[in-house]
Amino acid sequence: MSRSKIVHLIFALTALAIAFALFARLKGWIRVVKLGDINVSDEQVANVESHDHIMPLTDEEYNLIRQNEETILILGNAPFADDTEGEEGLASMLEKASGAAVINCAVSGSYVGMTEPSFDYTNNPMNIFSPYYLACVACTGQDYSHDLNESKRVLGSSFPQEGEAVLETLKDLDIKTVDVIVFFYDGDDYLRSAPTGLDDSRYSDPFSTYIGVFSSTVELFRTYAPRARIIVMSAPYMYIASSDGTLEACEDHPNSQGADLSDYVLGLYRMCVESYDITFVDNYYTGIAFEGGDAFLTGGRYLNAEGRKLMTERLMYALTYYDEENLGNVDFEGSN
Repeated sequence: MSRSKIVHLIFALTALAIAFALFARLKGWIRVVKLGDINVSDEQVANVESHDHIMPLTDEEYNLIRQNEETILILGNAPFADDTEGEEGLASMLEKASGAAVINCAVSGSYVGMTEPSFDYTNNPMNIFSPYYLACVACTGQDYSHDLNESKRVLGSSFPQEGEAVLETLKDLDIKTVDVIVFFYDGDDYLRSAPTGLDDSRYSDPFSTYIGVFSSTVELFRTYAPRARIIVMSAPYMYIASSDGTLEACEDHPNSQGADLSDYVLGLYRMCVESYDITFVDNYYTGIAFEGGDAFLTGGRYLNAEGRKLMTERLMYALTYYDEENLGNVDFEGSN
């Protein structure tokens, strides 16, 4: 065999070996997860890949729109509504970390999906604080006075103390000045058995489902605040306390709709990725996850100081991902 043929043979064998090695490594690193398979209560939950989907804000031609991120609007419930007075509140932590003005319009006890196909304040007066209703006030200046009075009358002393101030803030807000809109609700919809909206044939009115209300809210903001980046934080993992106080996996406790918290999380994920291509930050399989998540929670559900610190890191990870100095090369260390 000539020397040139030997060289060519060695080159071909080397290329083949490199290709095989790459294939073997990728085969070991990459694992495709089907959404239907992510509904288990054992240690496999902790090993599922993160569903983070960090997207920049782009124009109609998909050119990157650089943002100063000077004003951040928050819609949510307990994660941002708890401990709003102290420096360990999530809004305070985010404001300090980002240097932006944080407009905290989270309302304690609020939720996303409504359980009836209308804004029925007699049966569910907290519907006035659904994200879609709040978005209507922020974007269109909707007159909420009648609905507010009805909600106050029905709720009485249980009316959220920050509720009226949130509505006033949104009514006076120029939504075009907002750079980032953060959507962060915990697992309250799962606990309330709000319809997920994953089965469209069961619920014809979009406002009576978790996914329907979310979708309507995003559509409204995209119409009235097209230059605001939307960041969706998934509900953190939560546990269910048994009668003896033992914290059990929430996947073992489906609600009256037959859904567990992962159904709400993954339904939201699919909407962000498949329908809107907006940022989704996974706090269910990453960060506050099944394994070790209780260290960041009080009573297996509410964020403690460490949990709020971790959520601030997660938010900053998403906020700064496409900053000029990062250009997408950001690693989130908090999940390790």
